[in-house]
Amino acid sequence: MRFGFALLFLGLAPLFAQNAAQFAGVQQDLAELKNEVEKLKLENADLRDALVKSKGGQAPAATSVEAIAKARAETLAEVDRRMKQQMVEVNAALAELTRQVNAALAGKGATPVANRPPVGLPPAAEKPAGDDGLPADMPRTGIKVRVKSGDSVSKLARLHGSKPEWILAANKLSSPAALRADVEIFIPQPETLPR
Repeated sequence: MRFGFALLFLGLAPLFAQNAAQFAGVQQDLAELKNEVEKLKLENADLRDALVKSKGGQAPAATSVEAIAKARAETLAEVDRRMKQQMVEVNAALAELTRQVNAALAGKGATPVANRPPVGLPPAAEKPAGDDGLPADMPRTGIKVRVKSGDSVSKLARLHGSKPEWILAANKLSSPAALRADVEIFIPQPETLPR
């Protein structure tokens, strides 16, 4: 058994080294983005100072106030655009890493890593909620099951033809770790069509 784990670790070592290099690149990109945000914050502070000085001395001309407001709006729009672009790039890198790990694990006969939704998606990308506050794509039909020791959300979803996110939402669980034994939960299941 230990020998098998050692072989699995040795087989995955090159993949982890490659992923570490990609992760380091993502970290460097995030550090550069952080520097850019800091620079933009300083520019924003300079614009505020200029605005305060212009208000303090004499009544500023409408065109200078408009120019400052326009420059500020452009700066904020640029920060927003860059942050969104960085988030897209980070999510793409994470998706690729997940695909590579799943491929490596599948080749070794191990269970693939569960696909997780990308982090930090803007609210527009989230699934819409139904009238009851639950995801619109989640079935409202299902079964009640008493959780046994050793059960997990993903195991219950797999056994009962459901999805982990449906079980979490239907039972208002904050995370899979919130699942407790000897508690009855609802497992949403799609209605099957008659053949």
